[in-house]
Amino acid sequence: MKCCLAVFVLGSIGILFSNDSSSLPNDIRWVRQSGEYKELCMQVYRQAWYQVNRQAGSSGTKLAIVVDLDETILDNSLYQVGRWRKGLGFTQESWSKWVNQKEAGLVPGAKVFLEKTRNLGVTIVFMSNRMHHNLQPTIENLKELSVWQKEDLFLLREDKQDTKDIRRKEVLEGTGRMKKVGPLKVLAYLGDQVGDFPDKSGEVFGVNQFLLPNPTYGKW
Repeated sequence: MKCCLAVFVLGSIGILFSNDSSSLPNDIRWVRQSGEYKELCMQVYRQAWYQVNRQAGSSGTKLAIVVDLDETILDNSLYQVGRWRKGLGFTQESWSKWVNQKEAGLVPGAKVFLEKTRNLGVTIVFMSNRMHHNLQPTIENLKELSVWQKEDLFLLREDKQDTKDIRRKEVLEGTGRMKKVGPLKVLAYLGDQVGDFPDKSGEVFGVNQFLLPNPTYGKW
């Protein structure tokens, strides 16, 4: 009986420990708890708004911003928490299940930035490597967070060959999936990884490319 009781107590302690946010890896805990993460995101969005607002009245052509979704607009840190607590990493199957749960939160500063940008008459183009078959739950998640409008455009990934370079070209030239919309002048690109941007040199970051912090995953 004593042995069983000891096992029960130790098991209970283990459960409590696993649910303790202080036991999370530093990268996930930083995103979920630190003031620094919040302020950095807000700072990036303020810089982006300043540049978009400054340029918006300078052209008669149709204007747009190209925005990544995950860790740029949508905060998926709860997915990271769940996988870590199970001792598991990323899989496409688990990710698709998470997307369909529609439980992602908002990256700090994203909502205000999108609202102000739309008020300038600038089109929002969401360009994500989420698979296109997950478009509907993605829209529903954005609706629940009050950051979706019917005028928004989505260029999600059709297959492995459908790179962001291909989709960015379609936006600028008005070709492919953007044929009905026509060419757009992109005022700014926002993302959390270098692959979200057309210019990898670094000289235009903070000018028309704006990089959100994401220490939890990437091609490093």
